[in-house]
Amino acid sequence: MQQNGILNTNRINPDMKVVKLNGRTVFSFTVSHYFKIKKGKDYQMKYVLTGVFCFLLSWCNALGQSQTDSIITTKGAVTLITCGSAITTFQIGDGKNADYDYRIVDGNVVFIRPTVANPRATNLVIREGNNIHYLILAFREKAELSRLKYNLSAGNSVKSGSNTSTGSNTTSIQEEDNSKETEDAAIAASGIDTVTVGNIAEDFRKQRKGGHQYETTADGITLSFSQAMSLNNLVYFSFRIRNRSGNAFVINKVTLMHKTKADTAALFTMPVLYRKGLSTVAGRADESVVYVAAARDFKKNDEIILVMYNKTTDNQVVLYTPVSALPKYMISK
Repeated sequence: MQQNGILNTNRINPDMKVVKLNGRTVFSFTVSHYFKIKKGKDYQMKYVLTGVFCFLLSWCNALGQSQTDSIITTKGAVTLITCGSAITTFQIGDGKNADYDYRIVDGNVVFIRPTVANPRATNLVIREGNNIHYLILAFREKAELSRLKYNLSAGNSVKSGSNTSTGSNTTSIQEEDNSKETEDAAIAASGIDTVTVGNIAEDFRKQRKGGHQYETTADGITLSFSQAMSLNNLVYFSFRIRNRSGNAFVINKVTLMHKTKADTAALFTMPVLYRKGLSTVAGRADESVVYVAAARDFKKNDEIILVMYNKTTDNQVVLYTPVSALPKYMISK
C-alpha cells in the first residue's frame, strides 16, 4: 500500500524465476506492487526487476566450469581460440564487421586479428558442438601474450565411459585421437621415402643449435625454435621442448602454418608429412622434435606458426617464429 506517498511493502509477493544464460545462473524477480489512488480503488502493477543478479554460483566453480566473458585482441599479434568441438557458427558483430579478421583452422581453432588501428568492441557468437558462446571481442593497446589464448568448452567434454557431465545436460564424448592416422595418410599422399627422410630428420634432431630468442612458455612447457633446413623440396623444422612441470607432456596434434606479409589475413596450413622425436616428454625433461613439411616460398617478413596440443590437458602451446630466423638460402626475395 502507498500511504502519504510512502510505499508499504507488506503486500509484496515476489515470484522468482531461475534461467541460465551463457553459463551463468540468472535470477529474475517479478514483484507485485499494490498501491492506492486517491479515488479509493486498488490497482496492481507488475514489473520485473531485471536488476538481475548475474553471477557464477560457487557450485559452478566446484564443478570445474570456466567461463570466458571477453576475448582480447591487440596490435601486431594474433588471438587464438580453441574449441572443444567443431565450429559451426562464428560471427563477429552483425557479420559485416570490418574491424577484425579471422581464420578457422582444423575446424575448431580460430585465429583473430584486428585490421584497423583502434577497433571498437563488439559481440562475438561462437557455436561449437552443442554449445553457444556469447562473448565480447575487445581491443587493448597492450596485452600480454598469455591473454591472447582461450579454451572454450574444455570443461564440458568428458571421457568416453563417464556417467557424469559438467555444466550441461548433454554429455559430449571426447573425440578419438586420430592424429597418427592423419599423419600416415599425409605420408602416403606425399609419396616421400620415409626411410631416407627419417634418417635425415634424426641426424638433424641431434644437432643442438639455436637459443632462447624465439620461444614461448605455457603451463610449464617451453617451446623454442632450434633450426631449419630445406632439402629435396622438403623443409625440416627442429624445435626444443622443455617440460618444467611435474606432469608428462603428451603431444596430441601439431599444426604448422605459414603467415605471409603480403596477405596478413592469410594462414596457410603446412601438413606435417613426417615427424621425428618422442611424442611424450616426461616431467622435468627435455626433448628435441623435427617436423617435415613440403617446401614453400618464404619471404623475409613472413612467420611460421606452430600450434602444439597437450593431450593430457587439452591446452596448447603456440610459437611464432619469424622467417628471418631461417637460413638465408631458404628465404626468397
